[in-house]
Amino acid sequence: MNFTPELPFDGGRVRPLTYDDVDALFEIYQHPEIPGQHAPDNKDNLTRMVDLSVQMAATQRGMMWLLEVGDEGSREVQGMVSAYDWQPSQLRTMLRVDGLPQLSSEHRAAALNTCLEFMASKYHLRNFGYQWIAGQDEAIKTLLENCGFTLSATLRDGWRTGTESFADVAQFYKLLDVAKPVPGRLGEQDNPGQNLDKSFSGSAVNNGGGEA
Repeated sequence: MNFTPELPFDGGRVRPLTYDDVDALFEIYQHPEIPGQHAPDNKDNLTRMVDLSVQMAATQRGMMWLLEVGDEGSREVQGMVSAYDWQPSQLRTMLRVDGLPQLSSEHRAAALNTCLEFMASKYHLRNFGYQWIAGQDEAIKTLLENCGFTLSATLRDGWRTGTESFADVAQFYKLLDVAKPVPGRLGEQDNPGQNLDKSFSGSAVNNGGGEA
């Protein structure tokens, strides 16, 4: 079953994680963007991350994409996009982008918007959050504002960066002004579940349900 889609954006794509991506993930986390985040010294946990990416998407707890820049045949991994703290009943989730030094602001924003729009259309999420940690690149705050996020609160010393050191957290939110979906009976809406390979469009015959 497929729970995380491949999504194109202008200049690249995001796609599900696979075990072949462990080396690429290891390289991404050798360049931590968040203060206090330590670079891993082995790849064992990153293998587990691939398993968790499937489990989280299947149970609507989160979603992870690898971010690739370039055209088919010349794609380069430059980061990853994560959705976490997913709360389906409240139609909300948090987002995060981790990138290599060469990831441009344009590609970072395009990937972020693409994943946000997918989760809004597929799962009807309306409330998206993003945390900027003091010490990160200041340009990320401008990027978030250009993507429609608004600085809503600052958590003083809300992020631990060391044994006795802390950093402020700037809390950004983007609220979509879209009506909540109207519940319907099973089969009335396309793809009501999280499995991207399953569709309920058309007749019962087309979906293995037999004659009505």
